[in-house]
Amino acid sequence: MTTVIVYDSIFGNTATIAKAIAVGRSADASVRLLSPTEARSLELASGDLLIVGSPTRGFAATPAINEFLAGLSSVPAGIRAAAFDTRLAPETVHPAPLRWVVEAGGYAAKRIAEVLRQKGFAVAADEGGFAVQGTEGPLKPGEVERAEAWARALP
Repeated sequence: MTTVIVYDSIFGNTATIAKAIAVGRSADASVRLLSPTEARSLELASGDLLIVGSPTRGFAATPAINEFLAGLSSVPAGIRAAAFDTRLAPETVHPAPLRWVVEAGGYAAKRIAEVLRQKGFAVAADEGGFAVQGTEGPLKPGEVERAEAWARALP
């Protein structure tokens, strides 16, 4: 079984989380970390796990991740998937009423998971959302460890 992690990162925070997820999965599987460009010709086998992640930009994934997802063809049975994102920590969004807009708009992981389901993947119910403390980061303390634990808990 192989875990393939496809991610995009703008300020390095999502890359840090992707590497933590790789650490969390490495005890149970071989792991490959790929950019969306590197993953264009990706071939998955039954039993593999595809994890796709992006920073949340305008309530969605980056264009590179969206292009990768759009290019996925139908998948063989038995391929699992999971989605994660990095997002602003709610307490860092000011003014306070803007927090409602951010929460109502949603995050990249939910949209990634929706596309993966539409493509036929068996998607883990728990999307990973990892907080940054401002537009460019850094990650909120404890998020790297939380990402490792999230990865270990994936079926």
